[in-house]
Amino acid sequence: MSVDPPAPARPRPDGRNRWARRDDRGSQILEFATYLPLFLLMAVITLEVFISFVAVEQAENAARIGARVAEQQGPATALSAAEGALPTWMGAARVSTGYTEDGGVFSEVSIGVPVVFTIAALDYTVVRRVEMAV
Repeated sequence: MSVDPPAPARPRPDGRNRWARRDDRGSQILEFATYLPLFLLMAVITLEVFISFVAVEQAENAARIGARVAEQQGPATALSAAEGALPTWMGAARVSTGYTEDGGVFSEVSIGVPVVFTIAALDYTVVRRVEMAV
C-alpha cells in the first residue's frame, strides 16, 4: 500500500502566497479620517468668505437705493428705503443719509459682517457710501 504525498497548497486566486502580508483593507477609512478635518475646514472658510461677499454686496445695494431715493425724495425718506433694502439677518446695520458739501446727497451703510464660526476675532465692518448730485 502506497501513501500518496500531500497535495501542494493551492495558490490564492490573486496568485500571492497564502502566508503573504495581509491586504490593504481599512486603509481608505484611515485616509478619510485624516482628510475629513481638512475638508471641513475648507468648507467653513468657503462659507465665511461667501457670507462676507454677500454682506459687501448687500451694503452696496442698500447704499445705492438710499442715494437714489435721497436724490428723488430727500434724505429723510432715503433712510427708511436703505434700511428696508437690507436683509433681516443683517440687523446690526447703521444707515445714514444727508447732503454733501457740494449740494448733492449721500447714503452710507455700515454693516458688521456676521461671522458664523467665531474661531478668532474676525469681526469687521463693511462701509459703503454712495453720493449723487442733485
